[in-house]
Amino acid sequence: MRGEGSAFYSLGAIANLGDDSLPSEFAAFNERGARAIVSVTPSKLAHVLNTARQYNVAAQELGQVTRDSSFRIEHKGRAVIDSSIETLRDAWAHSLERILTSR
Repeated sequence: MRGEGSAFYSLGAIANLGDDSLPSEFAAFNERGARAIVSVTPSKLAHVLNTARQYNVAAQELGQVTRDSSFRIEHKGRAVIDSSIETLRDAWAHSLERILTSR
């Protein structure tokens, strides 16, 4: 599906949630306090992390943007989400409509 924002369809992401003791669904979807994801070029990563440390703000590298239209989240060394951006966008954009028209 192309259209508004189509330049972003060629982008993807890979993220690693680490190896903490939480179950994967909590590591991926648990909402604990305020969080923000900041996307920076690799050359600026150290500066962003140093600035966060200077202001006593917890920050870590989570992953990277890719150019392969896929979205992958890993936890404890295995993929817990691995899908195309288009598949995820379709589920987000049309799931309510599908549920309502299937009844």
